[in-house]
Amino acid sequence: MEIVWTAEAIDDLAEIVAYYYAEASPRTAESVRRRIVEQIEGLPPFPERIRASERILGARELVVNRLPYIVFVKALPTSLVVLNVVHTARKFPG
Repeated sequence: MEIVWTAEAIDDLAEIVAYYYAEASPRTAESVRRRIVEQIEGLPPFPERIRASERILGARELVVNRLPYIVFVKALPTSLVVLNVVHTARKFPG
């Protein structure tokens, strides 16, 4: 199963890495990036193991272990589309 990142998801990850680079260290930024990407890459072939999203219709939510981020993904027959990477403190429209 192919993993496809949307432009928005790539921007989200870049912003997260830039934040940790500025606020912590380059090493921390790389560690955070690696943890998020590894957990996404670990989803195939069973993306249904993560919960269905109540916030984005048709998507699933991967809660990143030991980090305050949720990755929204959409499972298609031959690919897994990464929609967004969002901080858990972000307010979603109700």
